Amino acid sequence: MVNAVVIASQAIPRFRAIYFLLSTAINNVVLVVLFFEVLLNWYRGFWLYWKDGWNIFNFFIMVYLLIGPLIPQLNDQKIFHILRVMRLLQVCMLVKGLARMIRVIFKAIPNLLNIMFLLFILMLVFSMLGVILFGNIVPAHFGNLGKALYSLFVCITQDGWLNIYQAFEKEGHAVKIGGAIYFLIFLTGGTFICANLLVAVVMSSLEESLIAHEKEEEKERVASLAAQPSLELVSRDVGMDSELSLTHPKAVMWDKASVHNFQEPFTYNSLVNMRKKAFDDFCPLLQSIQENLRHYKEIREELNTIVEEVRSIEFNHAQEQDLILRNLLNSLDNPQSSHRQT
Repeated sequence: MVNAVVIASQAIPRFRAIYFLLSTAINNVVLVVLFFEVLLNWYRGFWLYWKDGWNIFNFFIMVYLLIGPLIPQLNDQKIFHILRVMRLLQVCMLVKGLARMIRVIFKAIPNLLNIMFLLFILMLVFSMLGVILFGNIVPAHFGNLGKALYSLFVCITQDGWLNIYQAFEKEGHAVKIGGAIYFLIFLTGGTFICANLLVAVVMSSLEESLIAHEKEEEKERVASLAAQPSLELVSRDVGMDSELSLTHPKAVMWDKASVHNFQEPFTYNSLVNMRKKAFDDFCPLLQSIQENLRHYKEIREELNTIVEEVRSIEFNHAQEQDLILRNLLNSLDNPQSSHRQT
C-alpha cells in the first residue's frame, strides 16, 4: 500500500519535484523487501513457492526490477511503476471477501469467454445484416463491416445507440421502422440476454465458491478438534470411565457424527498431497489409534481370562452338584445295604 501511495505521488509533478529523494529511497526499500520476501518464501518451501501463481508473478516483477536498471533496453521507470502498481492485486488477495470475488471471476473466465464468443458471433451476424440492409442508406454507421461492428458495440453499451437510430429516422418512415425492428431484436438478444448470462455465470461461480469455502472451514474445524482432543468430552459422550488410561481417537469422530446425523469414517483422499499441518494432525491420530489397539488387546486378554475362570468355576460347581446328587440317589436306592454297612 505504501508502494502504491508513493507511485501515485510521483504522478503529481509538484510532489515528484519536492520529494524525489524520499520517493527514490522508498522505492529502493520496497525493492529490498520484495527480494527478501522471495527468499523467505523459498526458505518456507521452495517447490511450494512455484505452485502459487501470485508467487510466480511477484518473482518476475522482482527479477525485472533488479535486472531492468542494468539493461538499457529495459530501464524504463514507467514500466517499473506499472509493475509495482500491479502488485496491488495481491493485496486484494489478503482480504477474504475481495480474494473470494477475484477467485470467482478467474474461475468463471472460461464460461465468460464462451458467452463473449457467442456475443461476437451474434454481432457478426447482425453487422452483416446491417451492411446488407442499411449499408447504402446509413453509410456512416453501416457502410462496411468495421463500422457496423463498432455501431453494434455502441448499442451493447446502451450509451449512444439513440444517436445511431436518429440517422435512421432521417431516411424516411420505412427505414425508421426497419431500423427499430433491427435494433429491438439485437438489443434484446445481444444486450439483455447476454448480460443476464454473464451475471448468472458469475453468481453460480460465487455460489460454488461459497459452498467450497464452507466445506473448507468445516475441514479446518475438524482438523482443529483432531489436534486438540478432549478426553473428558469423549468419556462423557461415549460413556467411558475417565480413569481408564485410554487415548481415544479424537473427539472429531463424535462431533462429525452429531453434525451429519450419521457415523462417518475419518478419511483422507490423498496422502501425497497432504499439507504439513494436516500431516501433523494426522500423526497423533494414528498414534492414539495404535495406543487404543494396544489397550484393547490387553483388556480383551483380561476379559478372556476372567471368562475362562468363571466358566471353570461354573463347571466345577456343576460337577460337585452332580456328584452329590448321585450319592444321594444311590443312598435312597440301597437303604438296606446302607443300613448293614452302618
